This record gives sequence, structure tokens and C-alpha cells, in this order.
Amino acid sequence: MTHTTDNNSTMTPAECLQDINFTAQFLLENDAGIKAKNWVVYPENIQKILEAQKEKVVDVKTVRDCIALVRPFLNAIRKAHIGLQSESLLSLFLKTSEPNKEESVTTQKLSELTSYIAVPSFGLSVKKQLESLIENNQDNILHAKYLILDLRKNGGGFDDAAEPLFKLLGEAEYWSEIPQIYISPANIQAYKDLQNRIPDEELKAQLAAIIKKMQSKKNGWAYTTEDNTALQSKKITKKDVLANPVKVVVLIDENCGSSGEEFVKSVRQNPRVVTMGQNTYGALDASNVREKQTPSKKLYIWYATTYVHRRAGQEIDNIGIPPSIKLPKPVDQQAYDNEVKLAQNYLENVKDK
Repeated sequence: MTHTTDNNSTMTPAECLQDINFTAQFLLENDAGIKAKNWVVYPENIQKILEAQKEKVVDVKTVRDCIALVRPFLNAIRKAHIGLQSESLLSLFLKTSEPNKEESVTTQKLSELTSYIAVPSFGLSVKKQLESLIENNQDNILHAKYLILDLRKNGGGFDDAAEPLFKLLGEAEYWSEIPQIYISPANIQAYKDLQNRIPDEELKAQLAAIIKKMQSKKNGWAYTTEDNTALQSKKITKKDVLANPVKVVVLIDENCGSSGEEFVKSVRQNPRVVTMGQNTYGALDASNVREKQTPSKKLYIWYATTYVHRRAGQEIDNIGIPPSIKLPKPVDQQAYDNEVKLAQNYLENVKDK
């Protein structure tokens, strides 16, 4: 049974050291991002950071102390989709199945020409929210000449949650590089644990197919698609289309990551879509995070189970996706809010877009 540990809970140096050693070895054996680099041991610079942090373990008194201690080591591996946390990832998934303030999709009719949709997450509840907004044509999102999709601060969630948005962007074809899953006994079990706990029946079925493929191969790499294709095309045809805006601005920033970046990577292939803002976070190549509880039972390793082997120069991890139109990083809330006005002005006033 998963749970969340209070960060202020007592943790002994011995417990922390045991968990750190376990984490370091577990990641070498199971993390897809590490396996893609073919590391058998950690590079010297990362190993030095690990050893230096372990020497400080005598000062650990709480769960929070241990999490902070291991962070430099994990950050040296990569900036996201890796962690040692007191919160169970499965518990977090379940939280996102019900809408909350942070997950709420909002709309606004900015003018007779332009409608706006803010999608702060792709959590489990978002797909149904989007479907409802579309069904009700909230704030004229189906008939607006121009559309702004605000994905700033969208840290991701589930790719499926973004599906309704594609039908608002007219006819298009989207190509995606398919991730490969790293198969190990621990990773198979992690997928089973998620399948058992998650409430969404469609996702359960998808996970069941992946688990079946993993079990048939037992180890190594496999594409997550049934036909083992490296590239996949998704066509939005005339019969699928719910809206035909002339132009769409997708606002992005450094906090747009993971599934948020997957959506951005796809829709920028659409000629009517323009991305605007700052580089995205850079957390997409190593992805599909799962968890493993540590020996102390007080912490969870969050780690990536899939990796996209992109062509040289096309990597996204630690780099991000650059916007078509780069805006300076907002210095305050007013400047942040003003980006929506800049997008609206671009759509409604700039000729030959």
C-alpha cells in the first residue's frame, strides 16, 4: 500500500545511507535514461558527488534531510523525471484524477476574434474537463477565428489528457518518435502497480498491453507500440475536426515540461500553430516515471522507464523546445499576464503571419 511520509518524520543516518545506496544501485539497473547511456557504473564526476553526499549522512535527522542530501547526486544524472521523494507517485496520480484548483482548465473570450484556453496540467482529470468545455463551446472556443492555448506552468501528466485539444486545431498530421521501454523485473512490477491503482479504464487497458509486451520479452528494450514502429502518425481528418481557427498561439515557458512538451512538440508541426514564450523545461527523452519504495519504507525512488533515442541534435532533455517567437522571461506577474495580450495582438494585428 502506498503512502506519503511526513518530511519532518525522524530518519536515522543509517536509514538514509541504506536508502541512498539502494537508490544508486536501483537506478543503474532500472532507469531508462541511465540504461540509454550504457552506464555500468556512474561516471567519475557523478560518483564523486555521490560519495561526497554520503559523507554528510551523519547530520541526517529527518526525511527532509535525507531528500536534500541525495538531491545533488540525482541532479547530476539529469534535471527531471528522477527523484527521491516522501510522496508516493501512485498517490499523486490518484490525486490528479479529481479536479482541483491547480488542475482546473479555464477559458476566456478575449475578443470577438480570439478565445483563450489555459491548461495548467495534463493530470488525469484534464481530459474530461476539456471534453466538457468543448461540448459546451465555452467562451466560443469552437468558433473563434484565433485561439490561444496557454501551456505555461504545465508540468505534464498523461499524454492522453491532451487528446481533445488536437481537434481544435483543424486538419493536420502529427508525427511522433515512439519511446522505448526498458524492461526489467522491477519495471514490470512498477507498471503492474500503476495498473492496479489507477481508476481510468482506458489507461488500464493501455498499461495491460504494455505489461504483456514486457513480460513476453523479459529484459532489454521494446517500443511501447504494438507494431514496434519507431515513428507514429496521428491524423486529424475533416470528420474529426471540431474547430478551424485561422491561427493558434501556444504559450510556453520554462515550467512547461514532460507531457506538456510532448504536446508542444506535436502541435508545432501544424502550420497554423505558432509557439511563443521561452524554452520549455527539457524533460521528455527519459520519461514515463514510475516508483520503487526504499528499504526504510519512508521514501520512494521516482525514475524513468522509457527513453526516446532521438537523432543527434534533436534531444530535449536538459535543453527544452525553443519557441517560434521568443519573449523575454517575465520579471513580474504583470509581465507574465501581458504575454497573453502579446499573443492576442500578434494574432489580431500582425499581417502575413
